[in-house]
Amino acid sequence: MRVLLRVLSPLLGVALAGAGALLVVVVARQWSGRGWPPWPDWSWADRPVLPIGACLAVGGLFLLVVASRAGVSQVPLDDPADGVRVVTTPTSLARVVGHRVRAEDGVADVAVTASRRRVRVRVTSRLHGEASLRPRLLEVARGAVDDLPMSARPKVSVVVISPKDCSIPPKDLRSSPEDRDATPEDRDATPEDRP
Repeated sequence: MRVLLRVLSPLLGVALAGAGALLVVVVARQWSGRGWPPWPDWSWADRPVLPIGACLAVGGLFLLVVASRAGVSQVPLDDPADGVRVVTTPTSLARVVGHRVRAEDGVADVAVTASRRRVRVRVTSRLHGEASLRPRLLEVARGAVDDLPMSARPKVSVVVISPKDCSIPPKDLRSSPEDRDATPEDRDATPEDRP
C-alpha cells in the first residue's frame, strides 16, 4: 500500500500543479482581454459527461480506499485492562528481535522484517554454518517474540548466510596469468630476482 501511495502522491501533486498553472493562464488571458477559446456547451444529459463523471467517481473512491488503508500498521499486544488498548509497530517488533539475535555469538549482521503475521530474520555469519547456527537463532528469535504480551504469535523464520555453506569455490586472487602459472619459488621471489 505504501508503494502505491509513493507512486500516486507525486502524480497527484503534478496534476494539482498543472491545474494551478492552467488556472493562472486562464486568469491572465481573461485580464488581458483575450479570453479563452470557447468550451463545448455540454449539459448533464450529453453523452461524454456521464462516462467522465463515472470515471472520476470511481477514481475518487479508489483514492479514498487507498488512503484509508495506508495508515501505520500496528501489531496488537494483550490489553492490560478493560478499555486500554496496547499496540506496537512492526518496526519496534523487528528491533526487539534484531537486538536479541545480534547479541548471539557468531552473528555478523542481522536484518529483520516484521508484520502482524510473520517475523523474518536474515543473519550473516562468518564463523558458523547454517546447520549449527540456525536452530539456536530460531530459538532466540522465538523467545524474543514469546516474551512480548501478544495474543496472536507471528510465525518466525530465520535464514543464515555463511561463507562456510557456500558451494562456490573461492576466486583465484592472483592478479595475472603469469602469477597463476608461477611455481611457489617464483612467487616468493622479489621482482628483481624474477627472470
